[in-house]
Amino acid sequence: MQVVSREFIAGKKVLLRLDLDVPIENGKVDEDFRLKAALPTLRLCLEHASEVIAMGHIGRPKGKKVEELSVAPIYDWLEKQGLSSHLMSGKLKLLENLRFEEGENKCDPEYAKELAGLGEVYINEAFAAHHPAASTTILPTLLPAFAGLHFAREVEVLTKVRGNPGKPLVVIIGGAKVENKLPLVLAMAKIADQVLVGGKITLELVRSSAVSLPANVLIGELNKEGTDIAEETVQKWKPVISGAKMIVWNGPLGKVEEDQNDQSKNIAQLIIKSGAESIIGGGDTITALNKWGLLNKFSFVSTGGGAMLKFLAEGTLPTIEALR
Repeated sequence: MQVVSREFIAGKKVLLRLDLDVPIENGKVDEDFRLKAALPTLRLCLEHASEVIAMGHIGRPKGKKVEELSVAPIYDWLEKQGLSSHLMSGKLKLLENLRFEEGENKCDPEYAKELAGLGEVYINEAFAAHHPAASTTILPTLLPAFAGLHFAREVEVLTKVRGNPGKPLVVIIGGAKVENKLPLVLAMAKIADQVLVGGKITLELVRSSAVSLPANVLIGELNKEGTDIAEETVQKWKPVISGAKMIVWNGPLGKVEEDQNDQSKNIAQLIIKSGAESIIGGGDTITALNKWGLLNKFSFVSTGGGAMLKFLAEGTLPTIEALR
């Protein structure tokens, strides 16, 4: 997998796959971490390429044009980043939501060829968009293809977690869907010293007689309302977190959108205080940490939730393989 540089893109038309699938409220971008993560790659392209055609998807319109899923708010956001002159001159173009076209989700080779005809070089700066699609797994096989700067950093950091982590390694897993998280719990239990599990998935893991968990997996208890991990669990986990050299966290441990559920915030503060190398991911986790003003206290923030889980469990993604 090659990483984008000025030499690869100088004077060329660049097709830049971005992760545009960010929260939008009342026609405006509500949370922009993923967009900001792509700015270094975008600015590199604007400095050295002859033209930059940015593309991505929002939501799941399933091949139909849905007004509220238009990229118009993204265009407005780009203007606010000081890119108005590039947009007005046409050096930077933004394609409409790719999922308005059936060929995107269906991995239609003909649709991928249409996209390829727009440029000379392809760059993927959408780590979170890891499912096979025409623009992410077929298009990069039709043009010289490179990973974006943050995409490459994602792969580097998460590869280290799998292959050469700081020890003791503690992995914290929350969220609601056990079918998405269980493979990660089992995979991480093989390389982590402790795996701490909280959130709604704890109920399903405790109830399931079909799942046999390793001894280094600690299941947190919930509060009486079932909306957050219990304070007693935080106290039990405190020495484990405090003694870690590397901590990976994916998924909130309660309904963090409700202010009274503050144990995830307490866990975040314990991680920061530990001084461990800290790696977090997942949209809900990022949104909560942003709200608490703690996001910049972590060593690395992944743009991917599901992508981070899949990579940690399997060691690669379809989008990474397409770049090789």
